[in-house]
Amino acid sequence: MVVKENRGRKRYILFSHSGKSTKNEINQFVDKKIRLLGGKISCKVIEFNDKSGILRVDHHLLAKAREIMNNESGSIEIKTMKSSGTLKSLKKQ
Repeated sequence: MVVKENRGRKRYILFSHSGKSTKNEINQFVDKKIRLLGGKISCKVIEFNDKSGILRVDHHLLAKAREIMNNESGSIEIKTMKSSGTLKSLKKQ
């Protein structure tokens, strides 16, 4: 099995939010927290609408990213709904 060495393996997290936050606020919050963990791929909000969004993270950081989003979101009020290895399966939601 060939591992994507240069790009790395990614996971996608579908999340819901309160609607008060902007894409930029959520991106900055999660990126700041994930960088403290030392991920080789920084996280990025891929899709964002008024109720939900999709975040891309390194596969090693999936569990930690979900924990951060659920427990330390504070005023942003983010809750993870589902995670996947492909965007296609999350877009069906």
